[in-house]
Amino acid sequence: MTKLTNLCGMDSYKNGWLLLCLLALLCGCQNKQKQQKEYDYLIVADIEGCEECQAKLFFQDSVTYKAIDSVANGNGRFSFQGKITQPGFYHIYYFDKVDKTVSGSVQLYLPTDSIHIKATKYNLRTKFYRTPDPGTYLKNTVVFSVAPQQRELEQYLLLRDSLWHQFFTDKALVTAKFTQTFDSGNKALIEQWADSVKSFDYRVSGYWAAAADLFVRQHPASVVSLYAMLDNCNDRPAVERFRRYYQAMPTPLQQSFYGRILDKQLARNENRNQNNQRFIGSYVGRLAGKTPMGKELDVEHLFKRNNLTLVEFWASWCGPCRMEMPKYRRLYQQYNRQGFGMIGVSLDHDYHKWVQAIAEDSLQMPHLSELKGVNGEDIRRFAITGIPANLLVDSTGRIVAVDIPFPKLQRKVQQAL
Repeated sequence: MTKLTNLCGMDSYKNGWLLLCLLALLCGCQNKQKQQKEYDYLIVADIEGCEECQAKLFFQDSVTYKAIDSVANGNGRFSFQGKITQPGFYHIYYFDKVDKTVSGSVQLYLPTDSIHIKATKYNLRTKFYRTPDPGTYLKNTVVFSVAPQQRELEQYLLLRDSLWHQFFTDKALVTAKFTQTFDSGNKALIEQWADSVKSFDYRVSGYWAAAADLFVRQHPASVVSLYAMLDNCNDRPAVERFRRYYQAMPTPLQQSFYGRILDKQLARNENRNQNNQRFIGSYVGRLAGKTPMGKELDVEHLFKRNNLTLVEFWASWCGPCRMEMPKYRRLYQQYNRQGFGMIGVSLDHDYHKWVQAIAEDSLQMPHLSELKGVNGEDIRRFAITGIPANLLVDSTGRIVAVDIPFPKLQRKVQQAL
């Protein structure tokens, strides 16, 4: 009886070990399944004249870039070799430390067997460009890749560039028509065409969005179509169309890495449009007014100098504005050295009343005004229908908030700085 009991105990002991081994094997299999798949990449570049070349490889998820690799080499030849875990769109930026005229940017799709980039100092593809800018994609670069996504990516980029060229052509025609009105003597007609010329620059996003629209209709089931829509999803009129294109895509593409990002970006922009926050995510490259000294203000430089900049729309005749501006001035004085900037944009007509209000309220900050009241270019551009109104801009010139109330602005500045 004792012997039988011991045997049973031994059997239980063995069974326990077998169960533990099985569990360990199952856990190991699950861990292997959780591990991300890795893809090898090899990128070789020959850049003419890039004797002291430095290059970096970045991964682009949507609007942000993540550094993957960097190299420094001489004789114009360098290479990247390694592994990635996310198939998608990558960028290479290169420049010569000595000869500043040698620089470039190349957009790539990975993974693929290998990529060979060849660039010269001379512009090979200039027909889509109004002015040759160093480093612009495909003007002096040829990419050899067997990935079909690379060919589609280049098709989209060239299509976008052709629409950019069309933008400059159309702008030149509008400017020519404006010039023709000089001798007409019709003041209203002259002002009408002048406004058309001034506002034309803001239409460029529509041209780029049209390029994405054309490409997506030609390639309705391509990952590059997701990239094209992500590249232009901040164009307000395009959001509704892009949503329809996205919903018509195959389910695996919708649920892919870029598909999920596009879905979120479109949802954010749809919500922004509904709440009249359509300018969030857009960029402010310039402001139309001039300083009290009659000079233009380099707003891009000012934005870069600060982490956050408040563009406040006001006027000397606006009572609520005059009550609010001193609070903003105090916040500006308190945090200016830490990276908070401010620009006052006035809707005044009368120059003397404008500068008098600045002096009376001790508003020591940069100021601009077109002295056109509610008919100013920036007032129409940002759809200002009432003041006080504001735009909060980050260091890149991107609008991060619209009509932010003072308490919320104060908290945001304190948290950011």
